[in-house]
Amino acid sequence: MAAAAHADGDRGGHIWDKDREAISADGTRIRYTVLSADGDLPWLVLCPGFMCPDNFWATLGPTLAESHRVIVLNYRSMGASGDPRPPGYRTRHLKPTDYTIDRMADDVQAVLEAEDAHDAVAVGHSMGCQVALQLWRQAPERIASLALVTGPYASPLHTFYGSKIGVHLFPFAYYGIPLLPRPVQRAITRLPRLPGAMPIARLARALGPLTPDDGMDLYFQHFGEVDPLIILKIVRGMHEFDAGPWLSEVDVPVLILVGGRDTFCPPELGEAMLAVLPHAELGLMPDATHGAPIELPLEIADRISDFLHRHLGREATEPLGDPGMITPPRAVARAIRPA
Repeated sequence: MAAAAHADGDRGGHIWDKDREAISADGTRIRYTVLSADGDLPWLVLCPGFMCPDNFWATLGPTLAESHRVIVLNYRSMGASGDPRPPGYRTRHLKPTDYTIDRMADDVQAVLEAEDAHDAVAVGHSMGCQVALQLWRQAPERIASLALVTGPYASPLHTFYGSKIGVHLFPFAYYGIPLLPRPVQRAITRLPRLPGAMPIARLARALGPLTPDDGMDLYFQHFGEVDPLIILKIVRGMHEFDAGPWLSEVDVPVLILVGGRDTFCPPELGEAMLAVLPHAELGLMPDATHGAPIELPLEIADRISDFLHRHLGREATEPLGDPGMITPPRAVARAIRPA
C-alpha cells in the first residue's frame, strides 16, 4: 500500500491519513484515524513501538478492522502529531518529562476519550507494550484487555542483545550526540535510508528472513524525519519506565506474544510477565523477530481474535494464517533465567 501524502510539519510514515485529532493532557495535538466504518463494532487501539509509524500495522490493522473499530494513532512528535510546544533551538524547550511513557499513554487516552471509547482492547508492539500497560493503569475503565506483542514491561536496554550493553552505552549517546553539529545528528538518523540497511539489519539479527524486504521503508523514512534530540528523550522515557512493581495488579486478560528470534525483547520477558500477571497467556512465535507484526500479521490477528473470543466473548473469526507459526496458548510460566 502506498504511503499517504503528508502536509508541512508532518514527519510522514503514513499508510492512512490521520484525519482526526485529539488534545492530550498537556495540550499536545494527537492525530489519528479509525479503520472500519461500522459504528457497532467494539474498539481496539494500536499502541505503536519506538518511533514506529504505520508500517507495522499495514496488514494487522485492516485484518483486525474486520471485527473491530481500529484506532491508528501517532504519539507526540511523531508522524502527523504535534510537539508539546515549539521546540526552540536544539529542542531546548522540550524536556525529557514531555516524552515519558506516561505522556505517551496520555496521548492514547486522549484519543479514546475523543471517541468516547470504552471496553477497548489495547494492542501494543515493542515500546507500545509499555504504553498499553500504563494506559490500563491510568484509564482502567476504558480498557477491557491487552495484547502485548514482542515488547517489554520495563527498560528494553536491560535485554538489548541479551545483555546490559544498552544500559552502558546509552549515557554516551544521550550526552554525546547533543554535542555534535546538527547536520551530523541528522545524518545519523538518516543512515537507515541507505540501500544496505535491510541486509545489515538481518545480519545483526534485528530483523529476520520473514521480514518483508519493503516492510521497513516507512519506518526508516519516518525515523530520519524526527529530531535526533527528541529521539533521545523518547529512549530515556522507555528506559526509566518499569511496570514490574504493579504488574500483579493488572486485572484484565492479557495476551503475550514473544518472538523466538527477538534480540531486543527475548522470550524470557514473556515468561516473566506470565509468571506475575493474574489473567495472562503466552504464545511463542519461534521464527519471529522484534518485527513480528509485519512478519506474521495474519497469525497474530488470528491469535488476538481467538483470545478475545475466549476471554471477552467477542465474535469468533475465520483463521487466516498458519496456526503452526505460534505455539498453543499457555497460561503457566516456565522456569526462566533472570532477564
